[in-house]
Amino acid sequence: MNPYNEQYYILSLNHDEETLYLSPEMRSAMRHYEFTKLTAGDPMFFKNGYRDEDLAKGVKRPIKKAHMAINYPIIDDEIKRELGEVDNEFFQLYPAVIVDDEQNYHEGFWVFNIFEYMDVLNLEECLINNYKPGEDEYAIKRYSLCKQKMQTIPENERLVFMPEYSDFPHVMVHEKIVKVFKELKVDTLNFVKVSDCVNLP
Repeated sequence: MNPYNEQYYILSLNHDEETLYLSPEMRSAMRHYEFTKLTAGDPMFFKNGYRDEDLAKGVKRPIKKAHMAINYPIIDDEIKRELGEVDNEFFQLYPAVIVDDEQNYHEGFWVFNIFEYMDVLNLEECLINNYKPGEDEYAIKRYSLCKQKMQTIPENERLVFMPEYSDFPHVMVHEKIVKVFKELKVDTLNFVKVSDCVNLP
């Protein structure tokens, strides 16, 4: 058994009738936070991706402790404080503001700014249709973390990452991170062990 596939979890959004689907406002989207290390300055601004539809229907979605903008988590001050120091060479927590449907600013949030992928997969053990060594990206249906690669990286440098070589990389977090979210009773995110994740989108 690969211990790392048991210790790490894939993070995703919990979908229900109250789910707030965040998207960056134009002024923030232009900063390309998905692959750029953000530097000190203005925070990232996020809005309800379905604001117009919700306003037309009279729907109001609550702002909670944690949300996601596509693949990237956004957490509040309390979660950040409990997580402690989790930044690494490829990832940092960066200040964020959630703008509600009435244009009110909700500060005290942090976005997962994962600006580079981490080389941590054993591609031969991943489930990949028509796998051919040497390609830059693969449509991975099941991940498998590489024991040798993981062992060379100190644990505190790999608490949060996105794996290299996936054409649709997912955020992976250590079980220590999951424990904090569960202790704070976060109900907006799902965490599934890498070993249990199959048929990934």
